Amino acid sequence: MEIDKKAMMTEMGGAFAVAWVGVLTMMGMSSMALTGAVMLAVVWMAFSGAHVLPMVTWCNIMTGDLADAEGNWMANGMRMLAQVVGAVLAILLATEFGEIDTTWAATDMWIPDIADHIWGVVGMIAAGAIWWQVHTRCDSAWASAFGLMMLAGAMTLTGANEMGASITSAGDGIVDTLVNWIVDGAIVGVGALLGTKIDELV
Repeated sequence: MEIDKKAMMTEMGGAFAVAWVGVLTMMGMSSMALTGAVMLAVVWMAFSGAHVLPMVTWCNIMTGDLADAEGNWMANGMRMLAQVVGAVLAILLATEFGEIDTTWAATDMWIPDIADHIWGVVGMIAAGAIWWQVHTRCDSAWASAFGLMMLAGAMTLTGANEMGASITSAGDGIVDTLVNWIVDGAIVGVGALLGTKIDELV
C-alpha cells in the first residue's frame, strides 16, 4: 500500500492547528480571536492585495525570490513602510495627536535572551509554516484571517502598530521595537519558507 504523503501532511497540519487553538484557549491567549479574524477578513476583502500585517509581508519576502533585490526586497520593504505610516496616522487620530494617553510602553528586545525564548521561536516557525499553507491554498480572506487568528498566540501581529506607537511616542524604545519588528516577522517568514519547501518535497 502506497502512503499518500500529501494527505498525511495535511492531516498533521490540521491536527496541529486545532490542538494549538485548544491549548491557547485554555491558556487564555486567544480571547480576541473572533474579533481579530472578522476585522482582518473584512480589511483583506476591502483592500484587496494589501498585506496589512508585516508578518504577511515577511512571509511573501521569504517565499519569493530572495536574490531579487528590487522586485522582492524593495517592493515588500515599501509595503512595510506603508504599514507603519498607516499605523502612525491611525494612532495620531485615535489619540487626538497625543492628547489621549494610551499607556503604551515599548516591549524590550528579546533577542539577547534567545535561549529563554527558544520554544517561542520554534512555535513562531511552526505557526508561520502552517498559516502560510492556509493563506496560499485558500482563496477566501475569511479562511486566511481565521487561520491567522487560530495561530496568533505564537506570532506577533502588532509589528506595524508597535513601530507606529514608538514613532508617535517620540521614538520611545525605537531600537528594541525595530529589532523585534524585524526579527519576529523574519522568523515567521522562515516558517512560511519551511512550510513551502516541505510541501514541495512531499
